[in-house]
Amino acid sequence: MIFHVMAQHYWDTCDGAKRAKGDPGVAPRVDTQRWVEGNDKVKVLSAIGHQTLHRLFAIVDADDYADVQALFTDQMWNGPVEVLPVNDMIDQRKGFGEWGK
Repeated sequence: MIFHVMAQHYWDTCDGAKRAKGDPGVAPRVDTQRWVEGNDKVKVLSAIGHQTLHRLFAIVDADDYADVQALFTDQMWNGPVEVLPVNDMIDQRKGFGEWGK
């Protein structure tokens, strides 16, 4: 199943801003952005960021919503995370035999 994920954080919860200010309590970027690689249960198909809005977007493939939620748990500490199941419209069009017509 395909999911669209949007994670929002704010300037005061931004790990990058905390690192820039020398906050010793923030995890290194290698850890906070590890979700981009996915895991055994969630394949990240696309991961993009809009730095000005402190917003992250991802398209992921997983069998279970709970697995997607688990991958983004660290993001939830910094702001809201929206996980929406979506349809692959390209795959649907091909499945209907309508591709290229």
